[in-house]
Amino acid sequence: MGSLPKVAIQGEEGSFSEEAGVKYWEKSVVFIPKRSSDEVIKAVEENEADYGLLPIENSLIGSVSTTYDLLLESHFPIIGEIITQISHYLLAIKKIPLKNIKRIYSHPVALSQCSSFLQGLKHCEIIPNYDTAGSALKISREKDPGIAAIASKHAAKIYNLEILAEKLEDYPNNQTRFIIISKTAKTEYHKNAKTSIVFTTLHQPGALYRVLKVFNDYGINLTKLESRPHKTEPWRSYFYLDFEGHKADQMVKEVFKELKEQTNFLKIMGSYPIWTGKGKVEHLHLKKTEDEDKSHLPLYSRERQDKSTTISLKSPNMADVTIGGGAFTIIAGPCSVEGRKQLFKTANIIRESGVRILRGGAFKPRTSPYSFQGLGEEGLKLLKEARDAYGLYIISEVVSPADVELVSPYVDIFQIGARNMQNFTLLKEIGNIQKPVLLKRGMSATISEFLLSAEYILSHGNERVILCERGIRTFETTTRNTLDLSAVPILKEETHLPVFVDPSHGTGNRKLVLPMSKAAMVSGADGVMVEVHFQPDSAMSDGNQSLDPEMYSVFKKELDMLIEKLIS
Repeated sequence: MGSLPKVAIQGEEGSFSEEAGVKYWEKSVVFIPKRSSDEVIKAVEENEADYGLLPIENSLIGSVSTTYDLLLESHFPIIGEIITQISHYLLAIKKIPLKNIKRIYSHPVALSQCSSFLQGLKHCEIIPNYDTAGSALKISREKDPGIAAIASKHAAKIYNLEILAEKLEDYPNNQTRFIIISKTAKTEYHKNAKTSIVFTTLHQPGALYRVLKVFNDYGINLTKLESRPHKTEPWRSYFYLDFEGHKADQMVKEVFKELKEQTNFLKIMGSYPIWTGKGKVEHLHLKKTEDEDKSHLPLYSRERQDKSTTISLKSPNMADVTIGGGAFTIIAGPCSVEGRKQLFKTANIIRESGVRILRGGAFKPRTSPYSFQGLGEEGLKLLKEARDAYGLYIISEVVSPADVELVSPYVDIFQIGARNMQNFTLLKEIGNIQKPVLLKRGMSATISEFLLSAEYILSHGNERVILCERGIRTFETTTRNTLDLSAVPILKEETHLPVFVDPSHGTGNRKLVLPMSKAAMVSGADGVMVEVHFQPDSAMSDGNQSLDPEMYSVFKKELDMLIEKLIS
């Protein structure tokens, strides 16, 4: 028995989940009962079970919302489904008249499916319990002839109970659909397949219609559409959709290409054979594999790629620079390119300190239309001159998809600022360019939204993405923004991409740049990007947060000392 595969099920021995499992696997597995669906997921996660079996919808009451919520957060694909008939029985330790029953226990779903029967027992107390079979187990242990349970016929046999009434369900055609998830198993390609996805729509009129139209245009049949509330964004929804076809089908691949442009978030939960009433041996052909299919996982995720991404900058007559992979990299320079004198003097300070990447904005999106907007292409030309003169790599912001082609020859790294984090047209355009890109977190963006913006770039082919935490907008007014350093370890756990911090924008105060840079280093950041100006008090933008030459010298020395201390 110990060598048989293990299946975690929600419910005790004799539950409807177990019945479904027996229908699918027959006697070729060992069932592990769990009290809740969360515990089923945990058992698979911790390798206690090879498979998890969860109810997902019932023909009478509809979807099982907890299962849908768990699937959204789970990394395990759906690899199969089972549909089984559900019949409810009233069980007790001995035959007694129904009028003598004081209490009835069962799962809330089972109770709702037997509402007509229960309405005729007004003298009874109806008590919800975690499981139908668990209710049968409870009354078998308590041995009180005045209590009963609604459970399966199989549970009656297992717990040696009498059947007082049978087929209690309100409607005879009561069926429940179960899904199978696994961490280490997958299905072979099957022509008669179903695919399950979850997505969010763009925040535009007709967004859901355009998503559904994609399936219509390719002649793909939808079998289910379910909406669930978005937990972090009030009045927005996740949409769960099942359709006929396998993710490996060419037609389905074309659908996914178009869906990526019509959705904010898209997750493939699995492609698996449609249930036809046959079990594993004849129908699903499951096989264990050491190499889990990870195609459904986000490109940014550590589950998809455990090895940390490193980005190398190489150019003739310039020192190589590595971003990520254990190196701590400093990017420094003025907020805006204001002229040759300002840029060159600052570039010299940067070069003399040993830093090899110069920042400088040629295009500056500003809150006020009357603020300095940058020198445009003239600023890019000055950055190129500084690159050639001082041997520094250049990072500069691009603010419009139309400017990508213009900016590309002048920079070694693109920067996408906070205001453009969800400029999806720009993200896609950058995704088509094979140059590194530093993506800043939007001032009101969640970490999840930040990662999904990175996914836009990755999904279009550009794998050289650097994430940059630059502070978020809160009620605090002492600093320009609230620098969310807790995002650094979270991002390092969630993604393989390098993570930077911008303490200049994050605080808006040059006195806070050094301590917050130290904190960023200790929290696990791969680098910082700071603003430096040879005369910050006369700067045309963000002078208050720019380090002057003296402060920058102290900044660099103290960070170097901290690096040595952390290494030793």
